[in-house]
Amino acid sequence: MINTNYNITPQTFTGYKKISLSRLEQYLAEGLTKKEIAEKFGVSTSTISRLIKNFDIETPGKKIKENIDEVLMPYTTQNSSLRQITQETGLSAYMVNKWYKDNFSSSPHKMKLNTTIELLKSDLTNKEIAEKMQLSINTVKYFRQKYHLGNIKRKKENMMKKIIEKINEGLEKTEIAKALGISYSTVNRYLRRMASGN
Repeated sequence: MINTNYNITPQTFTGYKKISLSRLEQYLAEGLTKKEIAEKFGVSTSTISRLIKNFDIETPGKKIKENIDEVLMPYTTQNSSLRQITQETGLSAYMVNKWYKDNFSSSPHKMKLNTTIELLKSDLTNKEIAEKMQLSINTVKYFRQKYHLGNIKRKKENMMKKIIEKINEGLEKTEIAKALGISYSTVNRYLRRMASGN
């Protein structure tokens, strides 16, 4: 557990210099990186890592690592990039990639790409996909071209025809959504477009 009582006589480590373990714990609690702490003590980063390991000092990232499932699971639905995940959690890229591989046989990048491709097959606009996936519109356009995912205008027209057919069959909105494999909100969006003439 991190010691927050810094008025006690500090423990020391005799190496290149005498290092106060209580001061080391304080720096870790303040969020300093191992490199920043090493610079303050005038030692190498590996020396700081060895001290943390040998004296079993708890780091801010240690608790996260012990609860990695709880920490990373929300990111699987947030379309976050590997860089964003590592920055926000403090976990290494290796640990994040390993967790994704163990749980999904994939990586954050591949999962995000696969989700983007699925959305490109839908009736969503490039702008809507870009916002949903936290990508630039140019990136979405690039993926659409690279994976030959067609003309979105034609897709919209085809979907509109199918919805109109289902309406003529007397189906309700929920029934149309189920029959066409789309969401209720998507049916509503098409009907609003049809009503406005867009």
